[in-house]
Amino acid sequence: MAGRGVSNFEWLLKEAMVDAAVPATPMFVVDDENWRGTIEQVVLAPSLRVFLNDLEIHRDLRIEPTSQPQKQYIVSQVAIEGDVDLDFSGGLRLQGSTDSAVLYRPVGPPPTYVFKPASYYRAAGYTVQFDRIERLFDGEVPAALRPLIDREARQDRGLTMRSGSTMRQLASRLFAREFNGALRRLTMEGVVLQLLAAQAMAADSAARPSRGRRPSLSSGEQAAVRQARERLLSDMRRPPSLAELADAVGLTERRLNAGFRQLYGATVFDVLRDQRLEHARQALKADAVSLKEVSFRVGYSHVSSFVNAFHARFGAPPRQYLRGDG
Repeated sequence: MAGRGVSNFEWLLKEAMVDAAVPATPMFVVDDENWRGTIEQVVLAPSLRVFLNDLEIHRDLRIEPTSQPQKQYIVSQVAIEGDVDLDFSGGLRLQGSTDSAVLYRPVGPPPTYVFKPASYYRAAGYTVQFDRIERLFDGEVPAALRPLIDREARQDRGLTMRSGSTMRQLASRLFAREFNGALRRLTMEGVVLQLLAAQAMAADSAARPSRGRRPSLSSGEQAAVRQARERLLSDMRRPPSLAELADAVGLTERRLNAGFRQLYGATVFDVLRDQRLEHARQALKADAVSLKEVSFRVGYSHVSSFVNAFHARFGAPPRQYLRGDG
């Protein structure tokens, strides 16, 4: 099956009297009488992980994590196809489906994922630590999410919210493979931030009245954004994550992205992508590398994806520059 899935935990599978331990590897592939599919884990930062699941379930199946991250965190689950029940040891029960996304915070053991036989489950999710959530929302966490990050909580807590086409499209984008390496991680990080925002908006039905738009960047913030751009582009082979970049210049991730839009008319990721494509154009004009090699160097797994991005950026195919016609 051409799919991917990810587990943010080490999994222990229990089906009847059969126990199957799933190793904590970046990609796990399974094909037996219980299920068939892939589980992938992508660590974007110590505080943020993405997990992708693409599974065909043959029989009643219960998946139980054997361990969990040490620090306090919440978990998201957004189904693109299929559904799953989440059973917690304290009695809480949640259901994730194509119409209902899930956010939960385990206090005791992580929940058991319960699948129905003869079903297909394709879903994306993430785990994010409390501190990261507070930074993302500038300390103003939406009311619906506050119970999930209550450090004094003594019981599991969870939310379900309507999952519309926007959430499902964002979840699907996490499966995309047009980029590789650092560029893929940075792309995924941006998608996760959008997904968290969409879930927070959907969950926070009693949203506060708008306080209006934030003022323009101060001179100090403008200097910080310019410094961030220099850091971002100083080593495009191994660019910092959005969180690392924001921490380095003393801004929140949201404010940093807003600053990039104000000063450069694009997000942090867009600026990095455009600069990489410009470097690719210069390399091709110099006839220094092959088309395949330069596409890989600037973060594309497939030449076709690089060609499309290059044409969209410069209005001409890269081979035109390779021939010295640009």
